[in-house]
Amino acid sequence: MVSHLLYCRGTIHPLIPNMAFVGYIESVSNLATSEIRSMWLSALVDNKFELPPVEKMLSHTLEEMDVMKRSTRFYKRHCISTYSINHSDEMCEDIGWSSWRKKNWITEAFSPYSSEDYRKED
Repeated sequence: MVSHLLYCRGTIHPLIPNMAFVGYIESVSNLATSEIRSMWLSALVDNKFELPPVEKMLSHTLEEMDVMKRSTRFYKRHCISTYSINHSDEMCEDIGWSSWRKKNWITEAFSPYSSEDYRKED
């Protein structure tokens, strides 16, 4: 089975940048990730940022796959929960949002994220 990490931000295959996949939901805990991916894709379509070069996307996804092989049992099947915070942070930065979603460093470090933390910023 091919890992979802072959896709840039879990959405666009580096070799097919004009096609996107959004909405793979394995469990209720993945709803926020799919929503953030939708916002990321919307910002991409609106030309708010550009995709990196193909080589960079491939290199990044291969690095993530290597980390997953060494650190998680989910490598051989789809699972976006394990790295969802990191992916969410990267997508927020791509869109131009701060990856710090809480109001201060204490809550950023010690409280869980919820969908409220990823409200669209004006």
